[in-house]
Amino acid sequence: MRPVVKLAPGKYPCGDGSSLTIKTDYHPNYKDAKPHLVFNLGCMCSYCEKAFDDERELAVEHIQAKKYKDENGNYPYAALETKWENFLLSCATCNGPDNKGDKNVVYGECHLPHLNNTFLSFQYKAGGVVNVNPNLTGKSLANAEALRKLVGLDKGPKDARPKDKRWLIRTLKWDLAIRYLGKFEDGSADVETIIDLVKGHGCWSIWFTVFKDHSEVRKELIEQFPGTAKECFDSANNYEPIPRNPKNTIDPV
Repeated sequence: MRPVVKLAPGKYPCGDGSSLTIKTDYHPNYKDAKPHLVFNLGCMCSYCEKAFDDERELAVEHIQAKKYKDENGNYPYAALETKWENFLLSCATCNGPDNKGDKNVVYGECHLPHLNNTFLSFQYKAGGVVNVNPNLTGKSLANAEALRKLVGLDKGPKDARPKDKRWLIRTLKWDLAIRYLGKFEDGSADVETIIDLVKGHGCWSIWFTVFKDHSEVRKELIEQFPGTAKECFDSANNYEPIPRNPKNTIDPV
């Protein structure tokens, strides 16, 4: 899962000479934040990394669910419904009732793409497989596991609902990435081609994994996708992922 940086509220220039203003509060309609989130993070799901041509297929995702109801019948995150700080982007599957839905998210108890190096949280493999990174220990392992449970990212054909095709999408994109790895290595595809493919097909983490031996591709994957947290990768070491919170002795990831 690609780690991202949320832009702070303020005015930002756009490529066409115009500008947009990210607000602290999008009252009365939080959906007005969607084009600003796409500007910040790209037109892809913050969790499964599925890419979309049309931003209408993405939802403004409330990290701490506005409809979460605690044991006392209260809605503790209701005041965050229109707050920029509480937004990411999500596809209907990741944010659906079978996955994240209205589950409780407690900061410090779960890895999140805007706070942790979530590329370190998981390992991506052939066949659409996503595993919690077995190299993690202690609280880092527990929090990565909590993120897995939160969005059901590891669901495969045996445990996913019929409409949940994330595993199939990952399988197809892995195979595509492997095919273009061969083309890149024999000189029949260049870096620009690879980046164009990722922009069209999504699954950023799969491409970053498959092209692990090609720092020039990894560099562009970090630089060409808006919102990617550059500090999560070591430019002096083939852009290998590094902890985002090294001073946090409990969970440095």
